[in-house]
Amino acid sequence: MKKILPFLLSAIISTQAQVLDAIAIDVEGEAITTLEIQAVQQKLKMSKQAAVETLIKDRLEKSAIKKAGIVISQQEIQAKVNQIAASKGLTEQRMKQLLVEKGLTWETYIEQLTKEMKKEHFFQEVILSTIDRPSDDELEEYYNAHPQDFANAPRQMSLVAYKSDSPMSLKQAISNPMQPTEGVNKQNILASSNEMSPELLQLIDSTAINSFTKPVNTGKGYISYYVKSKGSGQGGFAAVKNAVAAKWVQEQRVQAGKDFLNKLKSNAKIRVIRL
Repeated sequence: MKKILPFLLSAIISTQAQVLDAIAIDVEGEAITTLEIQAVQQKLKMSKQAAVETLIKDRLEKSAIKKAGIVISQQEIQAKVNQIAASKGLTEQRMKQLLVEKGLTWETYIEQLTKEMKKEHFFQEVILSTIDRPSDDELEEYYNAHPQDFANAPRQMSLVAYKSDSPMSLKQAISNPMQPTEGVNKQNILASSNEMSPELLQLIDSTAINSFTKPVNTGKGYISYYVKSKGSGQGGFAAVKNAVAAKWVQEQRVQAGKDFLNKLKSNAKIRVIRL
C-alpha cells in the first residue's frame, strides 16, 4: 500500500479535525469534511477531485487497519523513534526540541508515527502475503521484456588483483600465474561494477573471463586483474539477476497495493453528502 506523503497528510487531517466543519463524505463510518478537502487541495497543490480521492484512500486504509486489528506496542514505537533519531544523528530530546520549533507536539508526532507503523505492518501482513515468489523463468522473462532497465545494473565481479612495483615482475607473474613471483602481491576481490571507475569497468568488460587485463600504471606501482567472473556468470540475465528480482518485487508491491485499494473501494460504503 503506497503511502502518500504520510506525515504531511496526517498533520493536515489532524489540524482540520479540530475545526467544526460540515461532513462532505462518509467512508465506512469515517467522515471527511469539506475543510479537510480544501486543506489537502491547498497543502498538496492538487485538484479537488484528487484531494477527495486521497482522503478516501486514507479512510479506507484506516478502516481496513482497524478491522485487521493491527496493534503496535510501546516497545516497537520506542525502537522506531531510536532508529529515526540515530539515522539523523539526534537524541530523542533534540528531536522533541526541533518539533516544538516547528509548532508540533511530541504527542502528535508519536500519534502520526504510530499510524504509519500500523500501515506498514498491515502492508507486510495482509498485502505482501498475496505476492508469490517469482521463479527464475519468470524473472528472466521480465528481464527480456525490459533489458534497457538493467543496462547499468550493478554486477558483482570476482577478480584477482596482481600488484607490483616492477612491470617486469608483474609480466612474469601473468605469464606463470600458478607460481609465486617475488615482488608480486595477489589479492582476491569481490567488486561491484557501480563502485568502479568508468575506465576500470571498461577494462574489465573488455577482458575475457579467465584472462588478465593489460597491466596498468597507477602512479604508485603496476596492477593487472585476473577476471574470474563479471557478475554471477558471463553477462546477460545471470549478471543482473538480483537487480531484476528487486525491480520485479517493487512493481508487484505497487500493483498489489493498487489492487487491494481498488477492491476495498469497490466493496466500501461511500456516501457523498456534499462537495
